[in-house]
Amino acid sequence: MLLAVVALACAPGAAHAADPGATLGVYAGPGDTAGISSFNATLGRNVSRGHDFLDKTSWSSIADVRWMAQRWVAGGYSNRLVVSVPMLPDTVGDNGLASGASGDYNGNFRTLAQNLVQYGLGSAVLRLGHEFNGTWYKWGIGVPNGGALYAEYWREIVKTMRAVPGAHFKFDWAPNSDSSYVGGRQLQAADAWPGTDYVDYVGLDVYDESWADGAADPAVRWHEYMTGLNGLAWHAAFAASKGKQMTFPEWALADRNDGHGGGDSPYFIQKMHDWIATHNVAYHLYFNNDDPNAEYAIFGGHFPNAARTFVRLFGQNSGANGFDLGEFARLCIEHARISPRGRRLKLLATLTNRASGAARVELRAGGSKKAFSKKIRGGRVKVSRKLTRRQARKGTGVLTLSYGGNATTKPQTVRLTIGPRKAKLRLAVAPSLNDGRLTTFGTISRRARGGVLFQLKYDVDGQTVTRQYTAKIRKGRWRLTAPLSQAVRSEIANRRSAVQVYAVYVGSLSRRIGGQMKTYELLGPL
Repeated sequence: MLLAVVALACAPGAAHAADPGATLGVYAGPGDTAGISSFNATLGRNVSRGHDFLDKTSWSSIADVRWMAQRWVAGGYSNRLVVSVPMLPDTVGDNGLASGASGDYNGNFRTLAQNLVQYGLGSAVLRLGHEFNGTWYKWGIGVPNGGALYAEYWREIVKTMRAVPGAHFKFDWAPNSDSSYVGGRQLQAADAWPGTDYVDYVGLDVYDESWADGAADPAVRWHEYMTGLNGLAWHAAFAASKGKQMTFPEWALADRNDGHGGGDSPYFIQKMHDWIATHNVAYHLYFNNDDPNAEYAIFGGHFPNAARTFVRLFGQNSGANGFDLGEFARLCIEHARISPRGRRLKLLATLTNRASGAARVELRAGGSKKAFSKKIRGGRVKVSRKLTRRQARKGTGVLTLSYGGNATTKPQTVRLTIGPRKAKLRLAVAPSLNDGRLTTFGTISRRARGGVLFQLKYDVDGQTVTRQYTAKIRKGRWRLTAPLSQAVRSEIANRRSAVQVYAVYVGSLSRRIGGQMKTYELLGPL
């Protein structure tokens, strides 16, 4: 019998994700270290970096960093600040890129570097000339030969600033995820690449806003962000090809006055979290500030559902500020078997990276019990344990794996039969809700008897709720069409967590078939 549900699908050989909360930074406003402290309090952990912008009104405003630097150094961010540096002020004409590429403005950037060093920001990350593949900044590449001019200008700036004594800057080359069209052609960020010797990070700005058909669907928007000319997939491939870590210097939800923002979208937060967790990201900075055209601040009251998801995924303390961070442990037995010849139990299970401590392993086989603890390392439990000859002889047994939980993850236990024959459980389609029914179908070994169990698991009012349904097995096939009661539908509508669905065949000792698990996220959290 299955005792508990896991939260995410088992994927043998899948990469183990990093903790995106550890690389999170934030922009809260000009020099606003107090705003970051407030953000930290709500999040339940301290962010790793701050972010600020230099004033692009004139050359003198770009170079005047004293007030900003004093604020950030006093706040403890001297070695963990990202500064967005304009390439050109508003006062220059249309030939600014060409003049910069010729070295005309090197003196301005020498002064800027000297000021940054003098006031304690000589180790800042400089996001130079950001979003250059758009048309809204003076340094945009939508001019004749714009990409080549931008790249040469970038090299002039970097060489100049690096030459200043005491300078230890790193430079982030960061286009926007949505390239503008100029003259009927979409600008390509790669045209402006300055070369690997002049770039430390490859960044990308991503906002949940779209003008595409069907953009009301968050999945449609995410597909656009993934597949766009300079979208997420391009970003990952390009950074890897240059041997550079990725960054996201700006990313945020958007509630735009013109209606093109995604609004309160937990889906976008979840997708960004998962993408960051599975890629080589040095840092990512949430843009936690509003302007007259749109709201972006995650804790500003515009995005209550997304805010809960944000804290659950990026925070650290359970229960911080009323947010429920009791995450499911996501315990999943990827494979387990008894090797009769080697007389060993071999087991691999995965959990969320928030899990810590040890898991308890218990095997009943050959008329006796073997129990022991195994430390969790990097979200994994890996076992290769010697068995008695009697335990190993038949190659069958009942395995119970238990995790006791910690401050941020819940306890969980799963139990399966181990057998020499595989269950071959297959879902032809992922579980879904259709007209109030949980539906899916698939196949299993023709030796299997009984049913495939399905459990829904979610949190309501601080309590974990589990609902179970069964699909009968008939000649290696099964189909689930389970109507959900009004009470269950009401619970799901008022959930505080994602809804996980878990398919399991517990196995059969008499037919020597091992158990098998598959898990899916049916609905995101509210």
